[in-house]
Amino acid sequence: MAPEEAKVWGIRVPVSLSGRRKWPDELRAMAVQKILAGAGIRETAEEIGANKSLVALWVKNAKCSPDGPAFVEVVTPRTLPTPQPSMPVGASRENDASCKISVGSAMIEIPQGYPADHLVEILRAVRAAQ
Repeated sequence: MAPEEAKVWGIRVPVSLSGRRKWPDELRAMAVQKILAGAGIRETAEEIGANKSLVALWVKNAKCSPDGPAFVEVVTPRTLPTPQPSMPVGASRENDASCKISVGSAMIEIPQGYPADHLVEILRAVRAAQ
């Protein structure tokens, strides 16, 4: 006996001999779009004949895959960088605090009190350039 097929929203959905459906990516995307547009997960699941937890998982997975990476990997260098010559004691300022960030060959030094929104834009630009 050959596996059956069902049609949902005009899309063929293969059904195995055990009765399990193999939901095509196109149909999954349509269901997610409908839910993101305001339809309920339960109602959409009932409409297509799927389990509501499965449809909720489709929505969750769709939200977790933005256009860019969700994180930035930080890799420590395998060799230590050559030490930079230190400033003469008279030229250093003891009360100045700063943060140094090394990304690839770029070294960014952020002074204390630097606006956070500007820093975010700088880090995004460095990440996009790599």
